[in-house]
Parts: sequence; C-alpha cells; structure tokens
Amino acid sequence: MKNLIIIGARGYGREVFHLAQDEIRAGRQLTIKGFLDDKPDALDGMTRYPPILSSVEDYLPVSGDVFVCALGEVKSKVKYAQIILEKGGRFTSIIHPTAVIRPNTTIGTGCIIHTQAAVSSEVTVGDFVTLQTHAVVGHDAIIGSWCHLGSFVFVGGKAVLEEGATVYTHTTVLPKISVGKQAFVGAGSVVVKDVKPYTTVFGNPARIIS
Repeated sequence: MKNLIIIGARGYGREVFHLAQDEIRAGRQLTIKGFLDDKPDALDGMTRYPPILSSVEDYLPVSGDVFVCALGEVKSKVKYAQIILEKGGRFTSIIHPTAVIRPNTTIGTGCIIHTQAAVSSEVTVGDFVTLQTHAVVGHDAIIGSWCHLGSFVFVGGKAVLEEGATVYTHTTVLPKISVGKQAFVGAGSVVVKDVKPYTTVFGNPARIIS
C-alpha cells in the first residue's frame, strides 16, 4: 500500500485531502501519511487531519511514498513538484469517484480531478493537470501538462490548452480553440478565438487585458 503525501496544507490541500479520502472509501489502496508545508502551524485549530511532516525542501522521500501537489497557482505547483521530482519522489493522480472519464482517454501522472468533472472520449490530459468540480472537457481535446481548469469550465471538442494554461471558473473555451502556453483566461470568459502564449484574456468574448 502506498503512502500519500499532499504538498500544501492550506485551503486547497485540505480539499485534496478529502478528495483522497473519498477515493479510499471507494476502494483505492492508499494511506494518507500527511502534508508538506513551510508553515508548520497551518493546521492549528483544525481536527481530523494528518500531520504536517515538514517543508517540501526538507522532506526526503522514502519507499512507499507517493505525492500529489495541492497548489492552485501553476507557477508554485511547478516549483514544488520539481523539488520532489529531483529527490526521486513519485507522484500519483487523485481522481474523485464521481468524475466521469470516458474510454480511450489518457490521464497523466500527478493530476487532480475533482467531484463530477467529466472528460470525454479520446482526450489527452498531461501531467500535473487540475480539473476542479464540474469541469468538462470535450472529445479529442488536448490539455497540456500543468494546466489548471477551474470549477464549471467547459473546454469544447478538439480544443487545445498548451502547457501551464490557467482557465478560471465558469469559462467556456469553444471547440477547436487553442489557449497558449502559460496563458490566463479570466473567470466567466467565453473564448472564441485563439489565445496567444503568456497573455491574459477576459470577457465575453474574451479579449487581451495584459
């Protein structure tokens, strides 16, 4: 049996803890060992959580450890996951039992897929991708590694999100649209044309704001 360690003990880390608990109740053979966080008192006053073991920088992976990175900001997720990877740590994906993953779909390692998210047929999801509650990915879409999709995001069929793109809550990305590397799409946007890498767009229709 593997021992799960959650990187991040703040609000999102606690959410991921409960997702993992639901997976365990559904039959996954996993034990939650604890959190890694540089704020040792992050869980003070809270109950029913495992301990903060150490900071990411100080922790040395041991046999049986698997990790998940519960950090919402892509830049931070990359930074801290890479620290563990460089120490030889292995990551796992947490996929809630209510998520719908259709056949012939590829899900990478280190992903977090929340309650009632839906991934359609022939979709490719890279490593370290987050799909929050009720996110929907249409057929033949490609979601690059490190992407973050907020709650109630819809990505249409054959759309492409390049590495590290962030799409915030209640956004629609129309079919066959491309969102570039490390781009940001603001909450509630409707993306009707391709988004260039490293830009921020917002609105209906989405327009560049930075």
